[in-house]
Amino acid sequence: MIHKIKRFTKKLSKGLKQELQETKEIPKHIKNKEFKKAFEQIADIGRMTFISFLWILPAGGIISGFIVKFSQKIRPSAFRDETD
Repeated sequence: MIHKIKRFTKKLSKGLKQELQETKEIPKHIKNKEFKKAFEQIADIGRMTFISFLWILPAGGIISGFIVKFSQKIRPSAFRDETD
């Protein structure tokens, strides 16, 4: 069980670092007229906000866990598994 928790936190940390780096690159994408990449990152920010908002609700942690587990589209790009 502890091994699973360590693996989860490592994956979460890696994904958050990647999302932060991609978010910092939004102005560069807009400057280079790469609007599709900028929009995808803004959509990822929206997805992360939605998942974070669910935690406020009663039993929101459980609900968001099920949504993230069973829906690839709701996950930010850094947290998507290519094998799923």
